[in-house]
Amino acid sequence: METAWLVALVALLSLNFSINAVDTVYDDRDHEHSKPPDEIIAEAGYPVEIHTTITEDGYILHMHRIPHPRGEGYNSSRPVVFLQHGLLSSSADWIIMGPGTALAFILSDAGYDVWMGNFRGNTYSHDHVDDSISKKDYWTFSWDELGRYDLPTMLKYVMEATGQSTYYYIGHSMGTLSYFTACNYHPWIAESTRLMVGYGAHTSVYHMTSPVFRFLAPYIDNIQWLFNLLGVYEFLPSNFLMEFLAAEVCDEETISQVMCRSIIFLMAGYNQNEMNNTALPYILGHTPAGTSTWNMVHYAQSATKLGWIGLDYG
Repeated sequence: METAWLVALVALLSLNFSINAVDTVYDDRDHEHSKPPDEIIAEAGYPVEIHTTITEDGYILHMHRIPHPRGEGYNSSRPVVFLQHGLLSSSADWIIMGPGTALAFILSDAGYDVWMGNFRGNTYSHDHVDDSISKKDYWTFSWDELGRYDLPTMLKYVMEATGQSTYYYIGHSMGTLSYFTACNYHPWIAESTRLMVGYGAHTSVYHMTSPVFRFLAPYIDNIQWLFNLLGVYEFLPSNFLMEFLAAEVCDEETISQVMCRSIIFLMAGYNQNEMNNTALPYILGHTPAGTSTWNMVHYAQSATKLGWIGLDYG
């Protein structure tokens, strides 16, 4: 009875939201706190470029680049560093804190040619070469496809554009999982990497403490079946669903706070001592940046099944 009640509630809330998903999520974000990366970089006085590449399976990906520091020019000998975001995030993660604090600016000031990738389905990589592709087909992917197609496509492009045969790689969370997965499919990626740095690096997540994933994981088989049946393919949670999850996983001291209504904090947890409250509006202005429901299902499966395994589509 409890399982059926939870599945029905989550499905109905998500279906209700899926009709007007984009309007609900993005219209509430003021421009000041949700500027695109190229605008943020340009306003900081750095050179910026937007590069586009296409995966083998037709997804159009956009990357942001800071080719050199302020006041300097192009230099083909600059070492290349590639930054890849985590789950529900985007290239904005690396620059929203501004010069002197954000990693992309720090690396640029240190003389690196900085590239920032965007995985399929997020705010800046939301297109496909087939304009008629169905929502179901477009959103049928998980981190396995990100490692198999997206990451090698972007890294190949960067190497060709810069003429460099090697690069430094820095990933956060899913940006590390996709890297390890990509190395499994494409040995050249590891061979071309001068150094890989991982923040929150992982291949399996059965030790995760995420409030939401731990809460939903036991029901994930039923939820994935219902999501697929109802056509809920893009993961864009409704305000009503956020209220429900907040009530289930937040304590009395934090339940009324804004971070308890954000999927990013409901997933990753919140630590007041490690949070810069000034940055909070900018973080919430850029996340969630979007992903597929299947990707979330894959993570939830990983919380209950041991090992680094592919997605079970049921």
